[in-house]
Amino acid sequence: MNRPRSTLFRRLVIGITLVGALAIASAAAFLYLRYGAVNDRFREGTLESFASTLMRKPGAQIELRRSVERQILEEGGRFVVLSATGEVLAASDGVTGPLIPYEATRNTYFQLSGQASSVPLYGLSLRLERTPPIYVQLAFPINDVIFDSILEEFVLDIGLLWLPFLATVLLTVVLVARFALRPLLKAAEQAGEIGPNSVGVRLSEQDLPTDVLALVRAVNSALDRMQAGYQTLETFVGDVAHELRTPLAVVKTRLAISKEPLAREIAEDVAPMERLVEQLLDRVRLGRLHYEPDDVVDLAAVAIEVGSFFALQAVAKRRAIAVEGAERPVPVNGARDFIFRALRNLVENALAHAPLGSVVTVSVGPERTISVRDRGPGFPLEKLDPQSRETSRGRSLREDGVGLGLSIVDRTMAAHGGALELANPADGGARAVMSFPAPDPDGAGTQDVGETPRFARATRPDTPIASRT
Repeated sequence: MNRPRSTLFRRLVIGITLVGALAIASAAAFLYLRYGAVNDRFREGTLESFASTLMRKPGAQIELRRSVERQILEEGGRFVVLSATGEVLAASDGVTGPLIPYEATRNTYFQLSGQASSVPLYGLSLRLERTPPIYVQLAFPINDVIFDSILEEFVLDIGLLWLPFLATVLLTVVLVARFALRPLLKAAEQAGEIGPNSVGVRLSEQDLPTDVLALVRAVNSALDRMQAGYQTLETFVGDVAHELRTPLAVVKTRLAISKEPLAREIAEDVAPMERLVEQLLDRVRLGRLHYEPDDVVDLAAVAIEVGSFFALQAVAKRRAIAVEGAERPVPVNGARDFIFRALRNLVENALAHAPLGSVVTVSVGPERTISVRDRGPGFPLEKLDPQSRETSRGRSLREDGVGLGLSIVDRTMAAHGGALELANPADGGARAVMSFPAPDPDGAGTQDVGETPRFARATRPDTPIASRT
């Protein structure tokens, strides 16, 4: 199983947290080791000072400083003064011999485990240069050295200071990283919205760091090149479609006046090709789709117009077409010509697949929807999901369909901020629903119900206009 990828934000937080914790741990270790060295020097210096001042003055006679001796005993320490041969010259109570075997050549620091008590002893064996030399061995309980309590207080105070400091650093890192990555997250959201219907969208370069800005500009440059290639292809398709229209029109006219028996069959074969050319032109025109915020289209009027447009064709194919819900205007913002073409594609496809004697129903809903229902075979399953439709190689509405109708409707609805929903009802047939957003509140959508809305004027020189009924 693949592990989920970590986010850049998470990596930054974890990395800075580890660095901060490592820095604090390193500082604590350094201070602790530094303290240990200072503590050892302090202990050694203290022992050496006691050992050096224990003897009153140089001479052959052994005489102790009583004040020093009393202080050693009060601190729980013990001492012994030895001759060069190891004879005990002076000692504290309970000491009858050397604390440790001594060496005649150097001073030695040592540690003894507690005997009378459980507290260990830390001591010094010091050679005093006399004639003959003598040796002083002195030991104190380790916990009686004041530096130990200093260490405990130091560690406690530093710990209480470091924990809030570390928490503050982590919180600051999280806030700064989140703020710094906000433009990058915005660019990622914009990139996720780029699709076949939005090739003109570019990633925002506002407030981006310099290193990230270079990446975003490279992506935008790639999108510019992709759009240029896309527009070149669109232009080529449009030119080809325009070049094909005239020969097809000539062929259709000659077939209409021909008295040959095969002329009618050939004309029927030429009709799908003519329709495909028209759809190619419609597809190219979508690249120039534009409407103003105050351009309002009445879906009810469009439905009636499309129904009238196909009325004679439906009768000729021994089918019927009905328009429902068009009694009252249903205004939406949009381009009337393109909405007409989109609905025309759905109705044309429904008539092509509806059984003989059945009715194709165009319904206008008050929630700014137009649905087309027929009793023919349903849509292929891959066409029901909008995401699958974008990646599907099939371009037609049905498995045996011809043309670009579905692509045209999908792109038209996307340009209007709406959506196309395809479904296969449980009782059979197929249903296509075009859903439009609410009118712009700054435009005609704010008019009162009693007012007559101002609709966008239709200009379709290439499309026959059927009379309204």
